[in-house]
Amino acid sequence: MTAEVPSRRPVTIVVPVYDDLAGLLRCVEALMETVDVNVDRVLLCNDVGPHADEIEGRLLNLIRDRPGFEYVRNERNLGFVGNCNRAALELDRSGNDVLLLNSDTIPLPGFLDEMATVLASDDSFGVVCARSDNATIATMPYARRNPRSRATPERTTELHGVLRELLPRFTVAPVAMGFCFLIRREVIDRFGLFDHVFSPGYGEENDFCLRINRAGYQAVFANHALVLHTGSTSFSGDRGPALRLEHERILLRRYPFYASAVALFLGRVRDAVDVFADTFLPDDGVLRVALQLPAVIDEAAVARATAVLEAAPDDIVITLITGREQARVARRSFPTADLLVVGRPRQVFDVTVAFGAVTSFGGLSSLNANAPRWLLVDAIPHHRQWAEAVRHHRDAAIDRILRRFDDSSVDWSSPEDLIAAIRHVGSKPIDAERLRLRWNAVADMAEATGLLKHPDRVSVRRLVALALGARSPWLVTRLRAIRAARA
Repeated sequence: MTAEVPSRRPVTIVVPVYDDLAGLLRCVEALMETVDVNVDRVLLCNDVGPHADEIEGRLLNLIRDRPGFEYVRNERNLGFVGNCNRAALELDRSGNDVLLLNSDTIPLPGFLDEMATVLASDDSFGVVCARSDNATIATMPYARRNPRSRATPERTTELHGVLRELLPRFTVAPVAMGFCFLIRREVIDRFGLFDHVFSPGYGEENDFCLRINRAGYQAVFANHALVLHTGSTSFSGDRGPALRLEHERILLRRYPFYASAVALFLGRVRDAVDVFADTFLPDDGVLRVALQLPAVIDEAAVARATAVLEAAPDDIVITLITGREQARVARRSFPTADLLVVGRPRQVFDVTVAFGAVTSFGGLSSLNANAPRWLLVDAIPHHRQWAEAVRHHRDAAIDRILRRFDDSSVDWSSPEDLIAAIRHVGSKPIDAERLRLRWNAVADMAEATGLLKHPDRVSVRRLVALALGARSPWLVTRLRAIRAARA
């Protein structure tokens, strides 16, 4: 018998209003189309921005005589944190759960029912957010096949439609994203809302999620709900970056484990379909391939990889992947090729080719992170002599794991044959359940062997860097650009 899901509670949608009239009107019009005012209500809170009177006139005209929509105007500007706190703690006396919804969002049909149902499904869920095209770790897709392409709301909407039923209904995360932030009313009654130290904004929702988590409440993503988010800039000049850096420093001082919690979520907790979302619906007519170079880049490896790069047709785009210790050799050997150093880049591929024997858990973990399909080239041979078996038992164990999850295994013969094998593997549909099994198995091994480490302390060096960055944001931007150029 299927367990009955508790009926969801009514919600007050709080829309903090400051500027961006065009975006605000789109948001309110979308709410008019998607919100059932017989169950839920909308509270528009004008925080007296630079065009407060014009915005007030347009809003009042738009919602005139419309039931379920209420408008209030603050006597003075309170900032985002103060505006949200006033709305949730003073103005809304309904007892409803509260959804803080940015005015630069476009909620899609069914979003509120889905989010509220997820919130009601577990008493430990304190906050729920939707998925979006622009919401940091709640973005879909988070990692893209082509990072040079522009993320669009249309792409996210199409992709979400394809993957909605493949994804779990919710995913527990370290924090929920503040653009669309549904909070259980009893949590607000118990803990209040945002800490004014984060005023006027940035980081307040992360602090709230981590604060209530100490009492056992969890933040979750409602994977079947979609809300598009423009993400307009709230602060001009250096003020925005300075606030971000300073508030990040406050977060890390309060919650030293926070950065590692996000890394753990991205590297282990997410559903595998979510990790490789962009590969389920290729949109550019090419096959994107990660060719993982061997641990030692010798002359034979250079010759073979060069031959494959030269033989690749226009519809097969190859990126070379190498370890940090071989990065300089790789750059010297392949000066014109696209090259990535092993890590967790914001890019995924359709196929990963293990070029040569994979003999380390690091190589195995890199394969797992890069693509949903594996092609092995010149895997470790089976040892018939016991002396060889003993000498290479660790390599053989890694190879058995590889073969359990590979999509094909070939011996090197020619670059043309390898291109044909790549095309064949890339044409296979992705088996979501098999992908999940592989993702979890390899991630478990990486953690058990100590390859993935998540310290519960933040370094003094990082705190100092954030403090300096808050004073000189331009310096942080410059240093990040230099680091990206070297990667």
